[in-house]
Amino acid sequence: MKIDLHMHSTRSDGRLTPTELVEVLAHREVDVAALTDHDSTEGLDEAIAAAAAHPALRIVPGIEISASHPTMDNSDVHLLGYFVDRADAALQRQLTALRQEREERGLRMLDNLARLGYPLDWERVRELADGASIGRPHIAHAMVERGYLATYKDAFDGLLNNGGAAFVGRVGVTLEDAARTIRSAGGAAVLAHPLYVEEYATLVPRLPDMGIVGLEAHYANFNADEQRALFGLAKRYGLLPCGGSDYHAMGNENEALPGSDGPPPEVFETLERLAGAG
Repeated sequence: MKIDLHMHSTRSDGRLTPTELVEVLAHREVDVAALTDHDSTEGLDEAIAAAAAHPALRIVPGIEISASHPTMDNSDVHLLGYFVDRADAALQRQLTALRQEREERGLRMLDNLARLGYPLDWERVRELADGASIGRPHIAHAMVERGYLATYKDAFDGLLNNGGAAFVGRVGVTLEDAARTIRSAGGAAVLAHPLYVEEYATLVPRLPDMGIVGLEAHYANFNADEQRALFGLAKRYGLLPCGGSDYHAMGNENEALPGSDGPPPEVFETLERLAGAG
């Protein structure tokens, strides 16, 4: 059984529409997939409708919320939410505020890049986002397009990465806030890609007290030793070892494809029960 609980569409920073993504999932015979766009649930209705043509595929309504790091300034933490009620008014108010903040942060990052010798056109960044929630990948795309960098990933090596020279951190949305928002919308909260979180080993023990039920251990971009270490942390602190491909359809040579990693059915079933009990 293929379960993939992390992927993105054009409603945030993915390259496929929700319908196109569903077709890829069906082609790869994925059984359960969560669409987890950044700070947006706008692609869920389309994805669920498209999946109706593929009875073997189940789409889980998800979200990936960006929050400030509890102890590190100028650093983000991403929190995944599963089985969220996308009609929840409080959730949508929070997401609207987060998307507005994304625009403000994006403008500030462009100011920083200009001072570093990489001027960009904000309207071009907005065009690349095409109405989606604006994020650092859109800025990275614009940098490659202008010829400043050879690859998208180069932008996250000292410039747009957490703590990078042009990075601007979150303000006002704490990890606890994000977890509370997910729970109030009927969802279950899971820490995204822990190895990308600064000082993650000291943060993980605090997750249960925040109402966070899992962490991404089955993550396609982590090697076997890294995953084993995360399984150990999850077991130690009573967290579910969740995960997925974090698929964006970027077309990179080594990009993990949908269904290439994810949790076993028993973990998914427990995650669903915890969401229902919230």
